[in-house]
Amino acid sequence: MITILKPLFAISAIISLSTMSAVTETTGSEAQYSFTGTVEPMCKTSSGTNSVTGLNLSTASQAQEIGTLDVWCNTGENATTTYSSANGGYLVADNAQNSKLAYTLNIGDTTGIDLQAGAYEHLNATAAGTGSSGETQATLLKITPQVNGLNEAGTYSDTITVTVSAN
Repeated sequence: MITILKPLFAISAIISLSTMSAVTETTGSEAQYSFTGTVEPMCKTSSGTNSVTGLNLSTASQAQEIGTLDVWCNTGENATTTYSSANGGYLVADNAQNSKLAYTLNIGDTTGIDLQAGAYEHLNATAAGTGSSGETQATLLKITPQVNGLNEAGTYSDTITVTVSAN
């Protein structure tokens, strides 16, 4: 009988301590809960108009629209965008020679960007939409092919990849 009472006494003591502990925690008529969380800075992008198939590669070098870049950021600031060319800043032909044709890139009002030197970082300059409804701001992109009238026949192409980041 004494052996049965010892475990019951121990269980009773544990329950009493827990109850006592709970009672001492509630000492007032109000409770407070503090919590925090973080929304990291971010930007999102999409291609507005793109995939131009009718570039004018005649003897007149002129800026030609290749699309718009649509950007949204949750920072309330303009974004930094990085532009890189799949062909190292050249339009490359589908002919046997894989002929190359240089071009420059215009990003909004920034003109004459040469991607032959590598990726171009447009610092804090690309307009970005804000707000919870996700409206974007569009930046017009153009290229100017450097044609001379003696370029080899073929269909020339390149792909520019744009990465956007928050400031």
